[in-house]
Amino acid sequence: MAWKATGQPTVRKQRDKWVVRVDGIDTVTGNHRPRQLGTYPSQRSAFAAARSMKADDRSTERGTVSWLVRRYVAGRTDITEKARQQYEWAIPHIENGLGAIPLATLDREDVARWIEALAGGGRLSKRSVQICRTVLRAALTEAVDEGLIPRSPAARVGLPRVVAKPVKEKEAVVWTAEQVDRFLAATADHRWAIAFRISVLYGLRRSEVLALRWDDVGTKANTLRIDESLVATNQGAAWGNAKNERSRRTIPIDADTMRVFAKRRAEQAAERLAAGAEWEDDNLIIATRSGRLVLPRSYDRALARIVDNSGLPRLTSHGLRHTAASHMVQGANDLGELRAIADLLGHSPEMLMNTYAHALPRSQAAVVDRIGRRQSSGPESKTFDHRTAGPDPQIKLRR
Repeated sequence: MAWKATGQPTVRKQRDKWVVRVDGIDTVTGNHRPRQLGTYPSQRSAFAAARSMKADDRSTERGTVSWLVRRYVAGRTDITEKARQQYEWAIPHIENGLGAIPLATLDREDVARWIEALAGGGRLSKRSVQICRTVLRAALTEAVDEGLIPRSPAARVGLPRVVAKPVKEKEAVVWTAEQVDRFLAATADHRWAIAFRISVLYGLRRSEVLALRWDDVGTKANTLRIDESLVATNQGAAWGNAKNERSRRTIPIDADTMRVFAKRRAEQAAERLAAGAEWEDDNLIIATRSGRLVLPRSYDRALARIVDNSGLPRLTSHGLRHTAASHMVQGANDLGELRAIADLLGHSPEMLMNTYAHALPRSQAAVVDRIGRRQSSGPESKTFDHRTAGPDPQIKLRR
């Protein structure tokens, strides 16, 4: 029987003894098959033995899947902090299934079995399984480029069609126009009124709103530039560029919203005087009373309080964007307007249609209604009576 370790030594109690074992697989059948490495009279001696086994294995740790993936993630300096956290989250999932396998012996069947185990375990969503596979494939591709292995065992391993963890169906909440007006009235005197306004009317992302600076506001042209982001992380927040190329955009702003920007600037000038030497000048539009950045979780808490106090249906910061986009799509009259909406949101037109298809039935009904009105009012709508109609001069009868 061929056997491969897929993990590190662990300690478990078995009756009145403590055993050290390591997870592995039978490479012939693919069945999970742990191996017992020793039995010890106390938990302390078992843990000492497990540590010793790990230390003895350090010489072979280099060149394993675990070594490769950790090295790959640590070397990625070109990704956002949020992406790095996703990559680091994937590491233990890769290590638990494949970590101890040497690169030289890793094969396609190992990777396929691991992915099937992730999908069938019921703990990870399809998106989570995809992230794990992406990190492993990228690390193996880098190993091929470096000449560590001749080809990637994960190159042609696809995602499983079925994932055991059920998909959570979330019904997207979209406020009505009347509810949007109530929200704007409830936030009119809030320090962050402009943030809530551009979120629910223009559909800016939370990360984009919190990253806006005063030099992004074009007061003469009535425009707003979006090219930075402040994203939530485990540590609080991290700065980054806009989400993608389409997200870096300059959009026109209506006159009423520009007046709210001006009001916020005047309020912040007063806050700056009150803060004195404690003021931290980062030129941020949405800032604390001392000029510092606002953490995403603080922004969400403020939004939740306002929504609850207003008696409105619960809505997250993403729900504000969803509401704005839905109303814009519903009001679109042609493809040109849909393209303009995509540009305002920082979406591609294809993404807009896929994401906000729920708003299209109303638009389709409006189009059909206009078609009906055009037909009923046009000359073609007159009833044709073959008994009174004369011969069509365009028709020639054959003799």
